[in-house]
Amino acid sequence: MTKAFLYDSLCGMVYRAMFAGLDEYGKAQWINITPGEEPKTLEDYVRDEDLEDMRFFVLSLDGEMAQTLQIAKVLGKVMEFPFEGIGADLKLSVCHMKELGVKWDRKPLELDVRVFENSVTSKRKGKYSFRVEDYNESCSVLADVDGYDDLDELFRDLHTYFFVLENLAEISVIRKGLIISDKLKKDVKKTELSNFDHVVKDGIVFGV
Repeated sequence: MTKAFLYDSLCGMVYRAMFAGLDEYGKAQWINITPGEEPKTLEDYVRDEDLEDMRFFVLSLDGEMAQTLQIAKVLGKVMEFPFEGIGADLKLSVCHMKELGVKWDRKPLELDVRVFENSVTSKRKGKYSFRVEDYNESCSVLADVDGYDDLDELFRDLHTYFFVLENLAEISVIRKGLIISDKLKKDVKKTELSNFDHVVKDGIVFGV
């Protein structure tokens, strides 16, 4: 039986799972075999917890190395829906993956962070949002986080994300780009700007 590590689209929780074949509709069925948890299909888990919008993505097959980009995506999902706070949840996520036996390669990452002010018609929470993107692949979003009314808090959380990636997950980030409008850039502390290798002007307004 094929075993793999999967993560959910809601909060980046990682599961150890076993492939149990296809159902009558041709949909893959995975049984949760995470130690300490009830062994039931992930579909049953979604139904029991009333999480209709939750989806699962393969992090890696058991016995294979996960890509560092996928680890960054898992931590990005953790940031989108924190429970105990972004710092604590990011650290817990890395520890959880290590305890499950997830291993990842050490390929360095090149990331851009896009910081923007939410439009008045936006459905986003708060005044500011940010996206973490893969510099080498256009439209590849690793994290999309909103709910900020304070830019200092936003950049503190970004600093925590990079700290956990580099120091706990031991993944080098060899490019840290910041994409930000001239208007917002004026409100960002110089010490925060200095943490980025490249600062690029951005005039895009997101309305969703």
